[in-house]
Amino acid sequence: MTGHHQLKQIICSRISEAGGFLPFDAFMQAALYEPEQGYYESNIVFGEAGDFVTAPELGPWLSLGFADLMLNCWRQMGDPEQWILLEQGSGSGKLLASLMDILPQMLPVMAQRVVSVERSQTLRNRQRTLFTERGLAVELHASLDDLDACENVIVFSNELPDAFPVSCFRYRQGQYYQRGVVRQADGSLAWIDAQQPMLSPPHIAQSLSDMWSDDYISEFNPGLSVWQQSLAHVVQRGFILTLDYGYSQQEYYRPGRAEGTLLAHLEHRAIEDVLSEPGSRDITSHVDFSALVQAGRDAGPQPVLWMSQGGWLAQSPSVQAFVQSLAIQPDVQSMHLLAHAKRMLMPFGLGEVFKLLVQARGMEAVKPAYLAQFDHLESL
Repeated sequence: MTGHHQLKQIICSRISEAGGFLPFDAFMQAALYEPEQGYYESNIVFGEAGDFVTAPELGPWLSLGFADLMLNCWRQMGDPEQWILLEQGSGSGKLLASLMDILPQMLPVMAQRVVSVERSQTLRNRQRTLFTERGLAVELHASLDDLDACENVIVFSNELPDAFPVSCFRYRQGQYYQRGVVRQADGSLAWIDAQQPMLSPPHIAQSLSDMWSDDYISEFNPGLSVWQQSLAHVVQRGFILTLDYGYSQQEYYRPGRAEGTLLAHLEHRAIEDVLSEPGSRDITSHVDFSALVQAGRDAGPQPVLWMSQGGWLAQSPSVQAFVQSLAIQPDVQSMHLLAHAKRMLMPFGLGEVFKLLVQARGMEAVKPAYLAQFDHLESL
């Protein structure tokens, strides 16, 4: 019996236990994170051999941008002699390893603790191998709940909340109906709508839902509040840097986006079929940054800056310096890296849909001067 078949049997059992209707967020939780069975427990996820390529595989651009930002955060924390660097959702560990190479060249004091929080045992094992080979001292943890409250901590993540299980809905005649998964007679999995309206509908402005057509389909992310509460417990004083693809709520739920943003990634292709062969494909949705910022305000972290990835990286001094150095070395490797830079910075690539959110906790913080004029926080 293959791993995917085993996971499907687990999900089918849960559908039966739930009376024939399994909410989609429960399906997504199992499909991605079921121990020893879920997608992120598979051996190859990231890179050319996996299902998608993330920014750390496209050169040092994110590392340089984060390093400039972290230098600013460190200075705003008061140039502490002791501070903590924490990445959550570290995946392969390549981004954290790259930052640990770059930061000592930029900061007078390197973090005395470097922490990786990654829920997947398989990915933690990959990280352990990488960090050991590179001679890097990194604490590995499965959850933020493993950590005590910290002072002078900088937390960062790349493509983390987009993988939180989402709750899907259909909007009909002014009511939200939860969407779930059912097992059909032939054994396949299919969508189904709940019979009764949701008791706890999403917090979406009525001015937006009033513009929707009947049978408008989308999703919302209930995990954002839980995540921000966990971060607030760990980060007593410091910064939280979140990079992910997403929109303001007004853009996320515009009338023309009537099928939501839910997608699967399989063999470097984005596909709409998220139900077939659970465990074989990544499942993801865009981030509602308005909801994320509000969840932070409710939990403690306060927003400082929100802007596009392209604007952030284009203004980062270290990114600019590296681009200039490559431009005067017209060899194949330099041209290759510059092509990746265009993909990261330009609106037609990843530059516009990816957004950077900076939050602070336990201190007064200001926007970095080199980014202030590109901030769009007021649009949230």
